Amino acid sequence: MSWLHASENCSFNDVDKLMKTLQLVVHVPTFLLGLLLNLLAIRGFSTFLKKRWPDYRATSIYMINLAVFDLLLVLSLPFKLVLSDVHLPSSASCTLVECLYFVSMYGSVFTICFISLDRFLAIQYPLLVSHLRSPRKTFGICCTIWVLVWTGSIPIYNFHGKVDKFTCFHNMSDGTWSARVFFPLEVFGFLLPMVIMCFCSSRSIHILLARRGHTQDWVQQRACIWTIAASLAVFVVSFLPVHLSFFLQFLVRNGFITECRAKQRISLFLQLSMCFSNVNCCLDVFCYYFVIKEFRTNIMAHRPSRVQLVRQDTMITRG
Repeated sequence: MSWLHASENCSFNDVDKLMKTLQLVVHVPTFLLGLLLNLLAIRGFSTFLKKRWPDYRATSIYMINLAVFDLLLVLSLPFKLVLSDVHLPSSASCTLVECLYFVSMYGSVFTICFISLDRFLAIQYPLLVSHLRSPRKTFGICCTIWVLVWTGSIPIYNFHGKVDKFTCFHNMSDGTWSARVFFPLEVFGFLLPMVIMCFCSSRSIHILLARRGHTQDWVQQRACIWTIAASLAVFVVSFLPVHLSFFLQFLVRNGFITECRAKQRISLFLQLSMCFSNVNCCLDVFCYYFVIKEFRTNIMAHRPSRVQLVRQDTMITRG
């Protein structure tokens, strides 16, 4: 029996009405703030990229890539808000918006994961990574991420199957929630990146804290710790609830959960988590802030002081 027939006596109208209002309240400020903040982030990291400082170019490329994915999510929100409330005769108009939405989500997941891995390798193996961490290779990794997420979006074209009426991000076909589609998405799209990021972040923080009494650059390393912690917090807050809700909805659509009240609550949780995961495009600003602060701290630490400049001028004059 399909999920549609099993749910005929279980109404989700109250949930949908509540979410229609809540999405309007959340998405409008998210769109405005996300658009402004991510454009500023792209401009800021482009400045570091143009100055050709080798220590900051790789990270700047990753951060610009993350901001572009966030910008893509921001631009999809108005269409998501409008199309999710309209019955359409064809799935073609939905497909592009759904692709943009999920490509931006998983593009952010993979980019944050690679940023965490790159930072861990730079901390653990600084001499080895210095030869491998070139802007060209970083740009190649970012291009690979784009290829992966667009390739992974292929199942979106069959989200709605063959139905007469549907709305975007709703009424997805039974095949969409099949184990062969769901588990690869859940494992490779979220669980594996989360494990990698948690390991790399915890190890990086542990290494930096262990160096506290043996380094003169504790101010820079403390800034690095804040950057790592902010990235991990944003990742978990943004993506863990929505993927947990995906799993619960998978149980509903495959008949493991059949009680109406439970299905209504899971539907509400799913839509709530997706709604608030969109705020990730604004939360990433905390990562941008700490990275730029770290850059500036390092630049100031390595900039000659006025006393050193006076001594250099004196030596040149005497020479």
